[in-house]
Amino acid sequence: MNTKLFPVLLAFALLLAACAPTSPAADSPQDPIAVVQMFYEALNAGDVDKAMTYTAPDYVMNDPFGTYNRAEAAVQWKAVVDAGLTFELSEFKNDNGRVTTCYLVRENGTEIDKGCGGVTHVRDGKIVFDGLEPAEQVWVVQKYYEALNAGDLDSAMAYITGAAVFINPTGTYKGTDAIRESLKGLIKDGITFRLSNFRNTDGMVVYDYEVLQDGNLLDKGTNGLTQVKDGRIVFDGTEDSFTSKSSG
Repeated sequence: MNTKLFPVLLAFALLLAACAPTSPAADSPQDPIAVVQMFYEALNAGDVDKAMTYTAPDYVMNDPFGTYNRAEAAVQWKAVVDAGLTFELSEFKNDNGRVTTCYLVRENGTEIDKGCGGVTHVRDGKIVFDGLEPAEQVWVVQKYYEALNAGDLDSAMAYITGAAVFINPTGTYKGTDAIRESLKGLIKDGITFRLSNFRNTDGMVVYDYEVLQDGNLLDKGTNGLTQVKDGRIVFDGTEDSFTSKSSG
């Protein structure tokens, strides 16, 4: 090797590296829109195993037939792919990891469904929820209370809008600062919640509830209400307190 040429070649290589184009953010697997695109590209190619690599351990999938955890979703997606279904997504919008889309579904090349309102939540480069907006609204309520029950205040607050109103037996709380302080008190006092029998009408998620303190039942009812818009909670209380707020 001509050692005299080595410094010249090295400098040339460094110059090429410096001038090489960088990949756009949309090509990054951390970019929420890119993650959603790659997930559906894998499904459309019939590679369910690859698609599932883009999902988190707590991934939840919803389709017209039901709601599934990650293991169940892998089975369901395999059935979907085997049935010849493919998905064309458009109108991508990303709001802090909440990716909304319009969609066109084909079965063996024939259009069978289309619309907007598709929602995929991406966290740390992995999909945690995928489905339509009505299912997302229930999921948001479940994830909020799951975080609250675990004492994870930051995660719970991530599901709440800045202009939210919370009403409970201790008072009315408006805005994230007041709500955070009230939730901090609930966690300190060992208050947890059990929710069931979810009913959703245009983001007004009604449910049965039990309130516990250190595992002991304090209260229960069938009129719990959490209102969800654009993937965030704007009201939390009961049907009665919501009616009072609206008429007040």
